[in-house]
Amino acid sequence: MVQIAGKYQHVKNENFVEYLVTLGIPEDKAKAADTLKPKLEVVVDGNKISLNSDSGVENASSTFILGQEVDEPMPNNITLKSTAQLNGDTLTVNSKTPTGKVGTRVYKFSDTELVVTMTSDKGPQSKRIYKRI
Repeated sequence: MVQIAGKYQHVKNENFVEYLVTLGIPEDKAKAADTLKPKLEVVVDGNKISLNSDSGVENASSTFILGQEVDEPMPNNITLKSTAQLNGDTLTVNSKTPTGKVGTRVYKFSDTELVVTMTSDKGPQSKRIYKRI
C-alpha cells in the first residue's frame, strides 16, 4: 500500500484556469493562482487526514474525518461542506458550496507523485500534479 502521508511539491496544472473560472473565480485571480507552485503536506492521524498547502502567498489547511461531513474553509472566503473517503491509495473529497454547487477532488497517491483531479457539476475537469519530496 502506498504511503499517502508526506510532503509534495506542485509541478504543473492542466485546465486549472478554466476550472476556477467555472467556479466563479475572476479570470485574473484564476490566472494568478495558476502560477503558484505550492507545497502540500498530507498528515494522517487515525481517521483524520489534514491537507496543508503553502503557496508562499497564501496558506490553506483542511482537515477531514473520514466518512463525516466537515466544514472546509476555502481561500476565497466560502466554506464548503465536504466529506472524504479513503480507498487504498485514493482520497476522494465530495464538496458542496453554500449555493448548492457540487464538486469532487480525487487525490491519487503513488510512491513518486500525487495527482489531484478536480471536477464540478459545471465545466471542465482539472488536474494538479505534485511530486513527492
